[in-house]
Amino acid sequence: MMSIAVRVKELDELARQQQPIESNPSSQADRVFRIDTEFEDVRLMLRRWQAACIDGVLPPYEELALGSVGRFADELAVVRLSEGHAGFILRAGSRFCSLADIAEASVSLSVLPFAVRRAVNDAIDLARLAARPYLTLCRSIIDGMVSTMEVLALPLSCRWPGEYFLIFARPRKSQVDLARLLINSTDEGILALSPLEGVGTAPRDYQVLSINNAAARMLGAPAENMRLRLLSEVSAAECLARLLDQRSRNRSQGPAVPSLELEYDLAGEAISLQVGVVETDGLLAVTLTDVREIRNREVLFRSLFDDNPVPMYVRHLATGVFLNVNAAALHLYGHDRAAFLALDIRNLEPNSAARVGSSGERFARHRTASGAELDVIEYTRAITVGGQPATLSTIVDVTERKRAEERISFLAHHDPLTGVGNRTTFSQEIEEAVATAVAGHQPFALVLIDLDDFKAVNDTLGHAAGDSLLIETADRIRRLLRRTDLVARLGGDEFAVLLRGALSRDDVQLLAGRIIQAIAQPHGYEGHKLSIGASLGAAIAPVDAREAGTLLKCADLALYRSKREGKGTFHFFEPEMDAEMRERRELELELRAADFDRELELHYQPIISLRSGGLRGFEALVRWRNPRRGMVSPAEFIPLAEETGMIDAIGRWVLEEACRRAAAWPQDLIIAVNASAVQFRQGRFAETVTQALAASGLDPSRLEIEITESVLLADTGANLALLERLKDVGVRVALDDFGTGYSSMSYLRRFPFSRLKIDRSFIRDIGSSRESMAIVRAIIGLSANLGIDTTAEGVETGAQLELLRQERCGEIQGFLFSPPVDSVGALRIIDSYRSDESKVA
Repeated sequence: MMSIAVRVKELDELARQQQPIESNPSSQADRVFRIDTEFEDVRLMLRRWQAACIDGVLPPYEELALGSVGRFADELAVVRLSEGHAGFILRAGSRFCSLADIAEASVSLSVLPFAVRRAVNDAIDLARLAARPYLTLCRSIIDGMVSTMEVLALPLSCRWPGEYFLIFARPRKSQVDLARLLINSTDEGILALSPLEGVGTAPRDYQVLSINNAAARMLGAPAENMRLRLLSEVSAAECLARLLDQRSRNRSQGPAVPSLELEYDLAGEAISLQVGVVETDGLLAVTLTDVREIRNREVLFRSLFDDNPVPMYVRHLATGVFLNVNAAALHLYGHDRAAFLALDIRNLEPNSAARVGSSGERFARHRTASGAELDVIEYTRAITVGGQPATLSTIVDVTERKRAEERISFLAHHDPLTGVGNRTTFSQEIEEAVATAVAGHQPFALVLIDLDDFKAVNDTLGHAAGDSLLIETADRIRRLLRRTDLVARLGGDEFAVLLRGALSRDDVQLLAGRIIQAIAQPHGYEGHKLSIGASLGAAIAPVDAREAGTLLKCADLALYRSKREGKGTFHFFEPEMDAEMRERRELELELRAADFDRELELHYQPIISLRSGGLRGFEALVRWRNPRRGMVSPAEFIPLAEETGMIDAIGRWVLEEACRRAAAWPQDLIIAVNASAVQFRQGRFAETVTQALAASGLDPSRLEIEITESVLLADTGANLALLERLKDVGVRVALDDFGTGYSSMSYLRRFPFSRLKIDRSFIRDIGSSRESMAIVRAIIGLSANLGIDTTAEGVETGAQLELLRQERCGEIQGFLFSPPVDSVGALRIIDSYRSDESKVA
């Protein structure tokens, strides 16, 4: 049995899944564990373990191990941990011994196979930490099948010294034979062999670790009968063992040839094989190719030479001059017959020295009439022509095969779209670079690059446009780097650059600025000018980190700072960034645990009509009163809620609360509620709105949903359809922060908004900037022509108010009238305006 370790990431996922849950909070005895086992009797074992827990004390060893789970004894082991000593298996059932590949039922854990030992130790460590059962997995190859084995550790109490655990092991039912499926899909024989040195003068032998059906047919035995047997034990395979043994002895006299020839009789039939051998870590990968057809054609050369589809020629042994050639060879090399027969072998091989295999085949590079080069294998046989020694050559063109191999090798280390390094190459390079830097030889910088607004290009123009942009971006980055540097695409729109050498921070910052500028340059695609940006973060090794994973985390924190502070920016890692991220995680946990009804509250900012001077309604703004932190700014928790997906639940609460409050106001007042693009992506926003209206009894015409252009940048068709559903219900829709996006005008043509809200950045400078004044005037004029209301946000001075009045702006909102207030304050404002309807007039 061969065992394969499960990745730590998979164990972490198991740990997250195996959290205790309360099936009945009022009864500790009903507590169960969500452990991902496929066996019902294992769940019974867990219930028995749970039932044996009294007052939080682990079940006694004597009661559980010797009593209630005795039926599982064959699959159990008892493990004791003693301080300062490795874990020890006191006793184990026969099935457990078989799965763990141990001959004795009382051994140290250290003798277990690595993967089993790791799974057992992980299960014990987790169970020990949580004081409850834990399940881990390991992969095992049992009878040639990949099987997943469950390893369950149950902690016990005991009156004897040490800590005691019951370890249960059982393979799951499902098994996978991936290797067999793959290697049996080819007609080429494939074997994996383990060389065994002979004793004394005895020759080497080879154990068959794996063999496909094609190889088994060539060697005359069923595949299942040959696995884990010696080649010498199978009559037809014995000659292969001798051939490989001879190859091993010949290696001391020179480099090994890439292929060998093998001929033998099998059930009265002559078998002729080409044998390829690749050695890795002491194991041999052997390929068997049936070349009998080629050999037969050589034997029948006189009758079949001219019409043979395989390129063939005859050359003089001493001079290499060509004496004959068939049509296939003329076609391959592009010569006519007279021209070819005027050549010799040196004309075909002007720049390469052929390598000769053990069976006489030659591996060479030939040149055609057009100058193209071909990789060929030349099989030769000595013949006599006109009494003179000559060579009959059969040519196999392996150019495409070599190109395919080179392409496969390239794709294993490069991104297929952009041609830069892939994540695999990047991981290898950064590990080596960190090791070199830590040794004090060569510090280096790691720069992470994330493209800004790339998703908008994909969503609006399609993936072909996005791919074109990624290819151009990778090329622009590559042109800015030195030959010693590495650029890799980590996935999506994220790139990484590894800058080798002792670069100063100023040098790195200068390069980062050049990368930002290069990426920001417009890119042409089918008549479109595509413009994106890039945010960059960098970390220096070994100053910032001495491990590859930690260095990546540092650069990622710097990148996060850049994206948070604005597009097209660059930051180096700073130690406080780690603290900020930890603080952000704590805030996220507190937000997830928040009681919305107690901690969230709505504040209301009045919307004033400039035409009538009266109160038009309020915009609802959510606030979070954290029990530990006090009032948390929406600028902190709203982006966090959007990133984590919690905005959907918060938005639902805001809608329900706002509609409930507004239903108690005078019937002519509206309530405006902001909606996030993330809420639209959830796909349930329309239902959330209609449910809030139904629950509150609020007239749909009194509800106004405010969206930003980010809602329309993603999945525009679906989101426009959702807005149409809201409008059909009677809900008003306003476009917030108008004028700050990319394609505002196109949205106005595609959807009849009820209102445009002029961004406060234009209102702030309206008295001092001609450009801001012109933009405000244009928006108000455009809205009037389209029959759309306008609201100016952020009005703080009388001068701004007067200018907006002159421009005939419809409504205003800002601190000049009132900051956002709580629900009691909103009622006071309503009462105030009801007693004096000309507040602004």
